Amino acid sequence: MHNINELPAWERLFKRIVWKQLGEIRGKQILDFGSGEGITANYLAENNNVIAIEPSKEMISNAWTDNTYTQIVGDVLTLADIDDCTFDIIICHNVLEYVDNKAMVIQELSRVLKEDGFISIAKHNRAGRVMQMAVLLDDFERANKLLDGENGIASKFGAIRYYEDDDIINWEPELRIKECFGIRTFWDLQQNQDKHSEEEWQEKMIQLEMRVAQIEEFRKIAFFHHLILEKV
Repeated sequence: MHNINELPAWERLFKRIVWKQLGEIRGKQILDFGSGEGITANYLAENNNVIAIEPSKEMISNAWTDNTYTQIVGDVLTLADIDDCTFDIIICHNVLEYVDNKAMVIQELSRVLKEDGFISIAKHNRAGRVMQMAVLLDDFERANKLLDGENGIASKFGAIRYYEDDDIINWEPELRIKECFGIRTFWDLQQNQDKHSEEEWQEKMIQLEMRVAQIEEFRKIAFFHHLILEKV
């Protein structure tokens, strides 16, 4: 049995915040596109019917499978085998930064989404990354490169190819952003990293993050944005 406390402190915080922002979900047909190690798929599968799609066989080999869900090895082309308007909810967390055909992915996700469903997209926010480089990591060179429009780097997945929230609407005009949350607004400015794994500290940070998640001034500098999109 997997436990969220097994995750690195930053990832544990991220998952807890994004799950809280999603709210309680039961009895839904869900697609987790780019499911990685299946942590969110496994969480949602406790009370829902979940299909997970992930191209990396290595990540799938380490997947969390405490709850039953359908795991498919595939990518955006796999969606062609799925009927229109199949899913109530689609999860696409930290995926689009690492694919070339972003517009195609969004259009296909929109196609397989039910008319009254929603897509949950978590994405890197460039301004938050600049803050992290300048304040936490003291890396002025990388901060300046990010400001100049260059890609970031993720240790696990390579280049982070940033895109703006509104780009999604340009790629697929049938979608609109219903809600936008910030995630990890304060984490990357916190100097005392020894505290990050402490449960009490995490709970207090989550409470504070949830308070400011939809306040524009804080959301602008959050490390991630969490978008809830619906069809118009």
